[in-house]
Formats: sequence, structure tokens, C-alpha cells
Amino acid sequence: MAVGFVALDRRINRDTEALHDFLWHGEKKDEKSLIRSLRNDARAADAFLQLGGRLRTNVDELAEDLQSSGKGESLFELLSHSWGLGAATVLYSKRNYRGAADRSKSVISSASIGVCANAGCFEFVEEWEAGKTDFETYTGKLADFLEPKGFMDSGQFKRVMNAVYEFAMNWNAVASKSEQTARTSIEGAGWCLLTSVSIRELLGAPPWFSARDFAGIVERIIGRM
Repeated sequence: MAVGFVALDRRINRDTEALHDFLWHGEKKDEKSLIRSLRNDARAADAFLQLGGRLRTNVDELAEDLQSSGKGESLFELLSHSWGLGAATVLYSKRNYRGAADRSKSVISSASIGVCANAGCFEFVEEWEAGKTDFETYTGKLADFLEPKGFMDSGQFKRVMNAVYEFAMNWNAVASKSEQTARTSIEGAGWCLLTSVSIRELLGAPPWFSARDFAGIVERIIGRM
């Protein structure tokens, strides 16, 4: 590849963090320059992960105006979640299982925040991020909130998120390599990402990218292992 993983990972993390700060912290950015960087990131990530154009096409459609209602947020989710999951598979292939577990934890944490923001229970996120509750309590509150709204798999969503999160947080550095393998954690993270989109569709607040394309992206990424 023209761009190596480490350099691409650093670049995408920098640009998605810049997008995050632009959208949610009001930081002044050159929007046109940021859009150009994000589009370049999507093209490079699409080629690196062999996603058949799905990531590139959806990012290009979302990146016309970052401040359009919902589109900037969806661009952040699409690019950061797709790349985060893909990075986990790369680290897995390099036998960096702890790194893979950490990236899996990061994407499911971010996806859960997106669900809360669109479900109308962002106070759960604020409590967790402020250290007033732990992750298990946070996901339990989210599951209890979702079930009466018709999402019958809320308990499963909670359990898989907790498993992915705790696997990374309670890392056993003295375990054998076979015990440390993060494959199940990565697969769980992929399931959580797809389920978070399904939940938002059920709530009438779907992301702006194609759910079908995103499912194809996740399937291809998981297939890399």
C-alpha cells in the first residue's frame, strides 16, 4: 500500500478528532480543508481495508457540509467506527491483541454515546463520563431505557458491550497468547456497531449513511481476520 498502517492510523485519528472538536466543542477549523482531509482519509481507508468503495462513497456524500443537521455527526461515526474496527483487525493480525481489544472498546463506547444522544438519554453518558457511574451501570440504564421503546434485544446489547469493554479494561498481561486473543472482542464490537444502527432506526433517528453499506463494511472488516 502507498500509505502504511501506522501513518494512516495517525492521520485518521487526528482528522476525526478534529471533526469531533469542530462539531461538539465549537473549535474553529477551516471547514473546506477539514472536509478535504476527511475525504482523503476515507479513500485511503477504503483502499487499505478493501471495502469496495462503500466507505469512500458514503463519506463523500456526507462531507458536502459538516454543519448540515446530522450529516457531520454521521460522518464522524461512519469514518471513526469503520476505521477503529478495521484498525483492531490489523492489530490482531500483528498479534497485538491488547491494542485490538482497546480499539474494540473505543468503537463500542462511541457507538453507545451515539445511541444515547439520539434516544434522548444523553444524561447517562454525562454521568458515566463524569465518573458518577461505571460502564456496566451506564449500559444497564441504557438497556432499561430502550426496552420499553420496543427494542427487545436491549439486554443482549448491554451484555455484549460490557464483555467487549471489560475484556480491554481488565487485561490479563500474564495470560497465554491464546487466552489473550481479541478475535471475539472484535466480532462483538462489529455486532454492537450494527445493532446501534438498528436501534436508531427503530427510534426514528437513523444515521445519514446507508445502513446496508455499513453492514457491508463491517462484514468485510470482520472477514479480514
